[in-house]
Amino acid sequence: MTPPSDSTRKFRLPTALYFWLLFPGMVGCSAGSALSPSPVTQLSFSAQSLPNAQMSSSYITALQISGGSPPYAVTFISGALPSGLTVSASGVITGTPGTIGTFTFTLNARDSASPAQTSTATFTLTVNPPPLTASTSTLPAAIAGSPYSQAIAISGGTAPYTFAIGSDSLPAGLSLSPAGLISGTPTAVVISVITVLVTDSSSTKLSVSVPVTINVVGAIVSVDSTITLAVVPQTAFGMHTSVYDAGLSDTTLLPALLQTGGITTLRYPGGVYSDNYHWAQNSITPWFASTAPACGVASNGYLAPNTDFGHFIKTLQATDTQAIITVNYGTSLGDSNGSRSLGSYGPNTCSEPFTSGQPQESAAWVAYANGSVTDTTFIGTDDVGFNWKTVGFWASLRAASPLAADDGYNFLRIGLLAPVGVKYWELGNEIFYNGYSNNQNYETDLHSPYVYTGGYSGSFGSRTGVSALSPASYGTNAVAFIQAMRAVDPSIKIGLDLSSPNVDPIPAIWNPAALNSVCTGANIDFGIFHYYPGNFNAVTAAQLFSRPQTDMPALVSGVKTQLATFCPGNASSVQFFITETGPNGSYVSGTPAQITGLYAMHEFLTAIEAGIINIDWLELHSGNYLVQGTEAPATAYYGIQLAHLLADVGDTLVSTTSTSKLLVSHATRKANGQRGILLLNSDPVNSATVQVSLSGNTLGTTATQYSYGVATTQSSGALTSNTFAVSGNSFIITLQPYTATVILTQ
Repeated sequence: MTPPSDSTRKFRLPTALYFWLLFPGMVGCSAGSALSPSPVTQLSFSAQSLPNAQMSSSYITALQISGGSPPYAVTFISGALPSGLTVSASGVITGTPGTIGTFTFTLNARDSASPAQTSTATFTLTVNPPPLTASTSTLPAAIAGSPYSQAIAISGGTAPYTFAIGSDSLPAGLSLSPAGLISGTPTAVVISVITVLVTDSSSTKLSVSVPVTINVVGAIVSVDSTITLAVVPQTAFGMHTSVYDAGLSDTTLLPALLQTGGITTLRYPGGVYSDNYHWAQNSITPWFASTAPACGVASNGYLAPNTDFGHFIKTLQATDTQAIITVNYGTSLGDSNGSRSLGSYGPNTCSEPFTSGQPQESAAWVAYANGSVTDTTFIGTDDVGFNWKTVGFWASLRAASPLAADDGYNFLRIGLLAPVGVKYWELGNEIFYNGYSNNQNYETDLHSPYVYTGGYSGSFGSRTGVSALSPASYGTNAVAFIQAMRAVDPSIKIGLDLSSPNVDPIPAIWNPAALNSVCTGANIDFGIFHYYPGNFNAVTAAQLFSRPQTDMPALVSGVKTQLATFCPGNASSVQFFITETGPNGSYVSGTPAQITGLYAMHEFLTAIEAGIINIDWLELHSGNYLVQGTEAPATAYYGIQLAHLLADVGDTLVSTTSTSKLLVSHATRKANGQRGILLLNSDPVNSATVQVSLSGNTLGTTATQYSYGVATTQSSGALTSNTFAVSGNSFIITLQPYTATVILTQ
C-alpha cells in the first residue's frame, strides 16, 4: 500500500519524545521537578544620571546596563556629546571635554541574545568650567619713574573676569582696572605683595584670591648668557712697571698680591723711559738731547736699584707672569763702547745722545731673553759702531753666574740657561708724541735732532711736520726692527704704536700712514693703544664710567678698517693691546678715591669685551694700585681684583643690558660652570635697587657676593665675600652709591 504524502498525512509524536526534543536536559528528572525554563530579564540602562565633567580635564565613565544577555553593544542615536568626548561600543564615555554646558543625547543598547533585546535611554551630561586659577604670581618688575602696564593672567571659570584689590595696596602711582590691568608710573622703589580678588561671569560666580608680587626697582639688568662677547685671554690683566720703581724687585710680597689681584702680564721698562732706556747697559739717554755732552747737564731720569732686566726676569719668575717689552725706538747708545757716565741720579746711569734707536739693540734684547747659548746667528754692528755680537753671546750671558770682578754686565748674569720666552714686544712708546703733530713733544725721538739755540738750559725748536718724525717714517723704520728681531726669534709677536682717535690729541692721519708704511715691508702682530679718558687734570667720575663702552669698540673697529685697507695680508690676525691706561691726570675736587678702582674694573672688562687682549694699568706702585714700600693695596688693586673675580682667564664674557645709564653691568659664563654678574652703581648719591634677570640658564640656590666702593671697608688684600639665597632666573639686589658688586652663582 502506498503511504500518504507529507502534505496529506500527519503524525503525532509520542509525548515523551516530544518533551525530550524540547528539553533534553530534563530527561531523567525525578518526578515532581519543575519543567518550565528560567525567565530572561528585560534589557535596560540601570542608571541614566552621569557624573559631571570639567572642561579641559580628562573624563571617563562606564554606562550601567542590566538584563538581557551580555556582552552589549552601545550605539549613538541622537543629540550631542560634548566636544572632545566619545562613547565606545562597550558603553564607556571618555575624552577631554572642550566645551562648557549641559548636553543631552540618546543611546541604544543591544544584547547578545537571539533574538536580541534592545533598550534606548536619554542621558544628560554637564560640563563645568575649570576652577579659577591664577597664572600670574610675580609680575615683571616695574621701574620707578617709568610707565608700566601689565595684565594679571587668569585661567578657568568663565570669561570675562572682574578684578579688584582684596587687601594691601598697589605701589604708589599704579592702579588696577576691573579687567585686570595694572598700569601707571610708579613713583618709588618698593617690593609689594597684594591680594587680588577675581570673579568670573558664570552663573555660580566663581572667585579666587590671587597673591600678586610686584617689584618696583631702580633698574633692570638683563643677562643673555647665550651671546658671547669675548673669552678672557691669558694676557688680559696686565700691569705697567718701570725702571724707576724701587719696589719692582720685591719677590717676597708681590707674588701673592699679584696672584690675588689676577695680574698675569707685566710691561717693562716703562712708558716714556722706553725710548731712552738701554737694557744691556742699564742706562738712560737724557730727554730731548741730541749732542754730547748732555749727561750731567740734561736730565736723564732715575733708575731705581735692582730694576735692570736681569732683576726683572726674577720678578717675572717669582710672580708667574709674562712680559711685554717696549724696545727703544728713540735713542741709540752714546758710542761704540756703550759708555756710561754720571747721570742726574748717580754714576754709570747715563748714555750720551748720538742718534736714533737701533734695530740691533732690540734684536740683542730678544737674544738675551729667548736665545740659545749655541746660536751663532750674528746680530750685527749698529750705526754707532757698537758690536751686538751673536745670539749665543747674550744667551750665554744670561746663563752665566756673576763674575768676581764685575765688568759692568753682572746684572745680566743670572744663571738661567733656559730661555725666558718673552713673546710680546712693542716698537717704542707713544711715538706720535715725538713733536711731529702740533709740536707735542713727550717722547724722545732722535730720528730728527733737537735744535737748541741757547744750550740745554733753553728750549728746542719746533718739530712740527718734520718728515723724519712722520707716521710714514715710523712705519718704514719699524720694518728694520721687525726683521732684525724676528731673525733672532721668528715666534715672537711684535706690536706697532698707534694713537687712540677721539682720546689722543693726534690727527687721524697717524694710524693710516704708519700702517701703510710698515705693512709694505713687514707684518705686525698687534696694534698698541694707550687710553686715558676724561678732561686732562679735571677728570670726572661720569666720564670714566661712560667713555669706555663708547671708545673701546670705536678704537678696535676703526683700526680694523684701516688694517683691511693697508695690511690686507694679515689684517684678520692682528690683535689689540692697551699697554697704558688710567685716568687722564687728576680728578675734579671732591672725587672719592674709590672711583679709580671702580673705573679700572669697568675699563678692563669693557676692553676685553671689545676684543682687546691686554690691558696694562699705570702702574704697579703708583699709589693707586700698591703703595711703594709697604705693598699696601690701594683702590685700583681692589677694582681690578673685582674684575678678575668676575672674569678670570678662560671665562666667557656675555651680553648684558641695563635700563639705567647709571647702572653699569658685565656678566660671564665661567669656565668652572658658575655664572657671574657685575653691577656698578655709578650714582654718587642714590642707592640702586636692581632686578637681575638671566636667560639661557637657571640660577643655583646660593650666590657668593664680593663688593667694593665707597660703602665698603677692606682689611686685607683679598676682598671678602658673603652668600645669599637665589632661585629661578632672577633676583633683586640693592647697591649703595659708587659701589660695585660681583655675584657668582652655580
